[in-house]
Amino acid sequence: MTLVEVALNLPVKGLFTYSLPMNIVNVISPGHSVLVPFRNFTIKGVIISINAEGSLSYQGEKNKIREITTVLNSENPVSCQLMELTRWLSEEYGCSWGEALALIYASPKVKKKTMPLPETLDRAIELEAPLLLTPEQSEALQKLENSLEAGKMEPFLLFGITSSGKTEVYMRIIQEVLKKGKQALFLVPEISLCYPFYSLLKKRFGGRVGVWHSQKTPREKSSQIEMIKSGQMDILIGARSALFAPMERLGVIILDEEHDHAYKQDEKPRYHARKVALRLAEIHQSLLLLGSATPSVESFYNAQEKRYTLLTLKERVPTHCLPRFTVVDRKKSQTHGSPFTAQLFHAIRVTLNKRQQSILALNRRGFSTFLLCPNCGYVWKCANCQLTLVHHRVSEIETDGENLQCHFCFEKKPLPKACPDCKSEALYTGGFGTQRIVQDLKKHFPRARVVRLDRDVPKPKAAMAQAYETFRDEAADILVGTQMVTQGFDFPRVTLVGILDADTALYHPDFRAAERTFQWITQAGGRAGRSALGGEVVIQSVMPDHYALLTACQNDYPAFYRQEIDFRRSLNYPPFTRLVLLRVQSKNKKEWVAQESDRLCAQLQTLECKADFEVLGPGPAPKEQLNKELRWHILVKCRTSETTRSVALAMRSFIPKSGVKLVVDVDPYNIL
Repeated sequence: MTLVEVALNLPVKGLFTYSLPMNIVNVISPGHSVLVPFRNFTIKGVIISINAEGSLSYQGEKNKIREITTVLNSENPVSCQLMELTRWLSEEYGCSWGEALALIYASPKVKKKTMPLPETLDRAIELEAPLLLTPEQSEALQKLENSLEAGKMEPFLLFGITSSGKTEVYMRIIQEVLKKGKQALFLVPEISLCYPFYSLLKKRFGGRVGVWHSQKTPREKSSQIEMIKSGQMDILIGARSALFAPMERLGVIILDEEHDHAYKQDEKPRYHARKVALRLAEIHQSLLLLGSATPSVESFYNAQEKRYTLLTLKERVPTHCLPRFTVVDRKKSQTHGSPFTAQLFHAIRVTLNKRQQSILALNRRGFSTFLLCPNCGYVWKCANCQLTLVHHRVSEIETDGENLQCHFCFEKKPLPKACPDCKSEALYTGGFGTQRIVQDLKKHFPRARVVRLDRDVPKPKAAMAQAYETFRDEAADILVGTQMVTQGFDFPRVTLVGILDADTALYHPDFRAAERTFQWITQAGGRAGRSALGGEVVIQSVMPDHYALLTACQNDYPAFYRQEIDFRRSLNYPPFTRLVLLRVQSKNKKEWVAQESDRLCAQLQTLECKADFEVLGPGPAPKEQLNKELRWHILVKCRTSETTRSVALAMRSFIPKSGVKLVVDVDPYNIL
């Protein structure tokens, strides 16, 4: 009997022992996916090791060891590089090896492809020649080429202001990697951003480019695996899941917009793509190139500490001009209930008269942000989440079908006609979202062609591609949207960017609030001035003197970083510590949540490394109830990575009472 160790996609420590049927002993190897019996059902797993009879430890008698049922990928086993990567990931983020391996063969979240690339991109196209490099680009590229020639792993941070030509540096280093017979992996934060970059890559490199993300079907992925192995495809662009694509000759890994929160996975295993990319580059001894105009504080700190090599692009390419920033204090500007201050309204009119394009950004969906009874003060909230319900319309003009929505659990209810408490029918809708912005634009500028882009539009990922083509072809005058419109768009006739409420993130009780605000303003403002036409950015704010706004308007990241790093140091937040967020939650046993949180804190104090971490909590989460679940938080500040791993590992052995769930999030981005 030949025994094998199998990692199963279960939240349990350790591996499971099975026997191999005699007819597959000679065709099986580590990395093969298999189906195995587990209790009363069949589950998927990956073979970790194979040994002869008696060479593996197992529980029970030999005649009780069960056989593998089916071999699933006899032609495409998991590579040794990905086996090592997932083993590391399980240790770093406190999950089982099987849960980490599931990232490789994970099924798409939807049954059909939701973002088909336009057919025009799949036809034969004329390849574009490389652009001329600026001196700063040439210097950055030379350092990358020197490292590539040395053949050793080295992480770089390409810090370049918006429109400074980071993408051309990416293209050039990919070209050098391909000359050496190696592969390139290009990551973007969102699946929707694959479209514009796929277009650019295909124009430069032709049919050698593929797209890999979680919404690709198994059949599509199998086809791409064949092309990768045959050498027909050696460039992959994708979101974070592309890190687990079977590329065995990686020469460079690029993370564009490395600061973006979408690189952090919200579901188990809750990894951060930046850290996984760093480990993958170490395994392959490849280049790692992180790029951003607004680097994360952690990455810039690593560059200052010489853990990353800093490459800087301080100037825009010659054909692009820095936009002019204007901050308008909404407290002093009379808007008369309008989302627009007089200054922004005037700037929109001037831009339309010049037949140029505008982008208006607001990180709030819907029509209005709340519904209020002025008579008694009643505010409509979600029964599941206790969050204020947002007023939505079917369209910006029609009032039929108006409803209230929860943006977390997606509960909807018709717009009420009267207050349930005082029965008053004089209800008031307050605040404004993207739908309201479009309505006001159509009212005041009826001839303007307006496009809205947010998660509420039908098929938002396809809409992203459509918006890209619409603006490229100058078939629209104004683009209104959420954060989706602040990245990936590069249009020469966009000369105005309006940020309707720059303070959205500053309202949150989060230590990253200032960083998010700086990034939001800088990235949004960077869409303007991408040609000799110049550009203007109008920022509406009720906190115009906040350092995040002032430094963003001056395009001065180092000044922002100096103030932000002092704040982080004073409170001992990252990058001076690593965080582990422990969330105890329950729908049915809410009375046990506080009790189990206390028990969890007591277990933390028994760890040998307790002198190397600080515990905040337990206590109710800032969003205490979501989707009918009561949530309590414990935030652990760890002084070293070793302590972080010890805490995460220890939490795997904590078994809460039935009906109570423990979520362990290492390096959390969202602590609300």
